[in-house]
Amino acid sequence: MYKGMKPLISVVIPIYGVEKYLKRAVDSVLHQTYTNLDIILVDDGSKDNCPAICDAYAAREARVRVIHKENGGLSDARNAGIAVAGGDYIAFLDSDDYYAPCFIEILYRELLRADADVAVCSYEITKELEPEKGPDFAAVRAAYEQGKADITVYDRKQMLLNQYDALCPDATYFIVAWNKLYKRSLFQEVRFPKGKIHEDEATIYRIFDRIHKGVYIRLPLYAYFEAPGSITRENFSKKRMDFMDALTDRITFFDRIGETDGKKAALRARADGAIRYFYPLRKKFPETGKMLRGYVKEALYVNRHGTAEEQGFLSGSNQMGYRLFLLFPDLYYLLRKKNF
Repeated sequence: MYKGMKPLISVVIPIYGVEKYLKRAVDSVLHQTYTNLDIILVDDGSKDNCPAICDAYAAREARVRVIHKENGGLSDARNAGIAVAGGDYIAFLDSDDYYAPCFIEILYRELLRADADVAVCSYEITKELEPEKGPDFAAVRAAYEQGKADITVYDRKQMLLNQYDALCPDATYFIVAWNKLYKRSLFQEVRFPKGKIHEDEATIYRIFDRIHKGVYIRLPLYAYFEAPGSITRENFSKKRMDFMDALTDRITFFDRIGETDGKKAALRARADGAIRYFYPLRKKFPETGKMLRGYVKEALYVNRHGTAEEQGFLSGSNQMGYRLFLLFPDLYYLLRKKNF
């Protein structure tokens, strides 16, 4: 456990309609082995008992502050917390999830050791309500202390590329916002997009672009609770097109700053996502289906007719698959059905 005064670390917890899980989340922060914390509970206009639970925590715990605001969504709540965060570092916790007791301690330790700007860990999915039945965080801590953690330091460019499934088997861990510890200064000019889902995909790449190094600890220090009704786990809807918009913004961003490898990775990711989204959307939203096909065509075009640095990022099998999809989408679906 850390002793003495260490830098203040702000933890932002956006809250809406989670009274069943809220205490578990907040307690997991209060019980961190790293204790110099600025815990910001952002009540995003919750209609249940969450506002009262938040106020009760603030009344008895000096490290807890509460923001009550009108409902604006997850991004808006995170942004409200960022705006008042007083720490040198910042972390996020979704209010139906919870931290390992050593989450902040280990991320902070490895961030300092690597002289990095952001530290990333893996997470474990749990369906258990009681933390005692969830991830075995004591075993995770023991593995870390025994030197069994796989820890890798990446430069800025590799952190950006690590967000793509085609390039990194652990891409999901790099995309999401809540399994990380950041230098507070990284958010000086960056905020989450209000009113969007897939807000992490639209934001974290902008954070990674501002770093010089990141460190990845391949240990599950975060419990991701798989509950029904969560925004990202609900049935498919047109709102999921926010993911396509996020990838389009990445392509434009990388093109503007001359990050060719990032642009190529984003083009492929958008084409792959377009194919997945095409089938649930094409009948109900024909115009959207046409747009998604256009994303696949664009990837093929840039692969063949882009600049010398842009060309050749699709393998032969990628190109054949994309062309089959464009010519015979029903046949493509039958051949790849298990992937949807």
